[in-house]
Amino acid sequence: MDRSFIKRLIYIPLSTVSCGLALFFGGPAFTSDQVFAQDACFALIKGPIAFDVEFCKAFDPGMFDTSKPKYKFIEDLDPQGRKELLDSYRGLVVKGTVVMSRAIKSGVSTTKGVLKGEKIVFFIPPQVTSCEDIFHKRVSGNVEEKCCNGTGNAPCLLGNGLVFRDLKIAGDAMVGETIVKKGKRIHGKDYLEAEKMYSQKKYKEAVKLYTKAEEANDIDVKGLFRMGFAYRELEKCDLAIRPLKKIWDLQQTSKIWAEEELDARRGIFLLARCHAKNGDPSGAVFYLNGFLLDPKKYRSELQQSLKHKDFGWIHTSKEYRQYRESAEKKLGSPSKSSSDL
Repeated sequence: MDRSFIKRLIYIPLSTVSCGLALFFGGPAFTSDQVFAQDACFALIKGPIAFDVEFCKAFDPGMFDTSKPKYKFIEDLDPQGRKELLDSYRGLVVKGTVVMSRAIKSGVSTTKGVLKGEKIVFFIPPQVTSCEDIFHKRVSGNVEEKCCNGTGNAPCLLGNGLVFRDLKIAGDAMVGETIVKKGKRIHGKDYLEAEKMYSQKKYKEAVKLYTKAEEANDIDVKGLFRMGFAYRELEKCDLAIRPLKKIWDLQQTSKIWAEEELDARRGIFLLARCHAKNGDPSGAVFYLNGFLLDPKKYRSELQQSLKHKDFGWIHTSKEYRQYRESAEKKLGSPSKSSSDL
């Protein structure tokens, strides 16, 4: 059997997985953080996710080299115990990008939406599905991270504590309420015409068509953002807030797909801009404060929030001045005020 597929999965950069996904069968040593997390097993991941399958291979437990100390115990098992152990590993090893996550990591604190946007290796137990059925498909189900502290239970001997269960194939079918074909959304006439008007900067026509598409339940995050942007360009921020707020609501319930993340960020930033344009500093700062939670990820939004002209409408308010001070500390340097631009 070709062992090279294991080598291709050895080093998956993950910051959130505690039980050794950075290793897959004979890779480099754990980092000290990974060792600590594995020993403690106090921060395990569990919950619903969806991911796109980019690699799949049926695992052959005959690959365990029992001449190595790590696997020698397998030979010491009685025949029935050895058979049961090896059979439990006759599942699938899959790798893919997590496009939706409502999974949580519990520990000292609880983190929601973990793994989203990351390339992850999962183990699918035996007799659930085949690689032929799921390769290049979008699948949904539940992830459960096993505590691999000195146990040989599947899938711990693979250096992978993540098990994927309750698998359903979503690819070529539905994403949320929208039909998907080969990873691309299929929209109706009104949405497609709205996109055409938007690209031509015919914003008045675009918002009418986006609204019709929304009424037909044929709208996505990009459409909601573009509807809001078109309203802003028409100097109608009061009307832009409603579709942009829907993006915020989707984010708060972990219903933003990974490929929608950029439009979601743009939409929420525009939501803050429109509250500022409407002279509502409390509303604007409420949404801007979300970007302070991860200044590295949202550095661009923080920088723009200190410079964009829309925030000039609230630059003297107490709320915005307090936000500005926090943002400058996160960025590490002061910026020109909105009134200076």
